[in-house]
Amino acid sequence: MEILISFSIFIASILSLLYLLNLFTRNRTKTLNLPPGSYGWPVIGETPEFLRSRRDGSPEKFVTDRIEKYQSQIFKTCIVGEKVAVLCGPAGNKFLFGNENKLVNVWWPSSVRQLLGSCLSTISGEEAKLMRKMLTYFVSPDAFSKLYIKTMELSTQQHIKNYWQGKEELKVFPTIKLHTFELACRLFMSLEDTNRISNLFNLFNIFLKGVLSLALNFPGTRFYHAKKATNSIRKELVLIVQQRREALEQKLLVCPPQDLLSHLLLFPDENGKFMSELELANNILLLLFAGHDTTSVTLTLVMKYLGELPHVYDKVLQEQKEIASLKGGREYLNWDDMQKMKYTWDVVSEVLRLTSPITGSFREALVNLDYQGYIIPKGWKMIKLGSI
Repeated sequence: MEILISFSIFIASILSLLYLLNLFTRNRTKTLNLPPGSYGWPVIGETPEFLRSRRDGSPEKFVTDRIEKYQSQIFKTCIVGEKVAVLCGPAGNKFLFGNENKLVNVWWPSSVRQLLGSCLSTISGEEAKLMRKMLTYFVSPDAFSKLYIKTMELSTQQHIKNYWQGKEELKVFPTIKLHTFELACRLFMSLEDTNRISNLFNLFNIFLKGVLSLALNFPGTRFYHAKKATNSIRKELVLIVQQRREALEQKLLVCPPQDLLSHLLLFPDENGKFMSELELANNILLLLFAGHDTTSVTLTLVMKYLGELPHVYDKVLQEQKEIASLKGGREYLNWDDMQKMKYTWDVVSEVLRLTSPITGSFREALVNLDYQGYIIPKGWKMIKLGSI
């Protein structure tokens, strides 16, 4: 009983301090011409509404409701414990991305930083530059043309055979998510063990549900479950790193896989420093996170639009058939074939323009910013949500 009372007093004290700090900040900035909007409830702000709109599959509603309410293409709010200015429309995109590393820096909510750990997205300065150089080649068009295309074709053919052929009906998004995750595991780590991939995939879905949430590490919260899942993923990735390193050192691999993992284990940065096993695991987790979900959403949306627009589908199919007719026997696709898919690429680009595959872009103001006549104070966070 005494423990419960002490804990309650502790929580009440923390909430009081946070409320006073919030009040002090409001008084300090009240003389500034801040964007219209509301901070919502003390401490939690408007986070519940923001997260609820995402879970309901309509994240744009959080924005459109406030655009209509405040009659403005910029508004203030409080999300995941931070004062946030939400920028809307093409002008918001131009402002944020045009001032990258000048007036604004990339910022991630606490939940993302805690789950991903030390990796390319959560560090800055010289360390980030060196890490970026090490990773650049494996996310470049050159690597795509030399290393990825064959693996992607074989993996896709196998996926269609296992999950699509002979099926009268299936749920596209979950099936595509499994495919893109399997593909990422093969491309980054040459992982072929289906049971291992399946286990990682199940954990990864738990991680995704809590990656953007209130960072409350209490049993029952999404963040708590996501953190447990991420710890399990990280342990498995570290084990994979250890097994590959041992195989390379003992020369057990006649032809080492030409994947990201082998590259990072064999080649140091320009200062001669190798990544630690934990850094390797964190960066692979980051790439799985960055490449898997957005790709899955985009592929699903492309299929949705092709199903709704049969005349577009017919043109895409015709272009693919023409390219296939020029291939001999079992010849694989190559970079030149990809360059011929002009109409297909136009369709994908238009889908990305119409419907963004990401929730939003997160930035932090490095100085006081003047935007559309309003002041965004230094240290405030800024979000450009989706294609709104």
